[in-house]
Amino acid sequence: MRKQEKIDLIMQGIENREICRCYFTYDENYFYYFPNAVNNRFLLGQEEDDFLLDGYCIRKISQLKKVEIKNDLCNTLCKKIGLHQQIKMPQVDLSGWKSIFESLQALDTFVIIENEQSGAFAIGLIEKVFRNKLYFKSFDADGIWDEDGLEILYSQITTVRWNTRYTTVWENHLRKKTMP
Repeated sequence: MRKQEKIDLIMQGIENREICRCYFTYDENYFYYFPNAVNNRFLLGQEEDDFLLDGYCIRKISQLKKVEIKNDLCNTLCKKIGLHQQIKMPQVDLSGWKSIFESLQALDTFVIIENEQSGAFAIGLIEKVFRNKLYFKSFDADGIWDEDGLEILYSQITTVRWNTRYTTVWENHLRKKTMP
């Protein structure tokens, strides 16, 4: 599938508030998104999971193998239950990784950063944003903050998520504690 075909289908999904089934090079499974925005480099969408929206996700267009509009009963049911009214564009600038992370840092929200090719996963807060990398304050599965933080190169990122059920539960729990 050519790049422009993928972008055109995502644009159709945005305009008609339709679910897009997206296949990526690093995963044999597909993901469902109500797309919010797309450009030549990035797809921003709200992930659909069993008739619920589960936060926002940004992925690279270069790693998108195939897109399909999910035009079936699930899409009809999503409209019927009002899921389409929950689709909202966040204040995130998709111009490049630097602007994406500056936008997310301004939202002051917990973020998940993944490299699904290597299995790397980090959850936490964006500390500093640079041209080719960022510094990230992460915590472990026990909610213990890493004192050193992480340096993450943009070239190593496949996925960025925020406002998911997972990040929201952690944020509600850890914001009540003293944060570093």
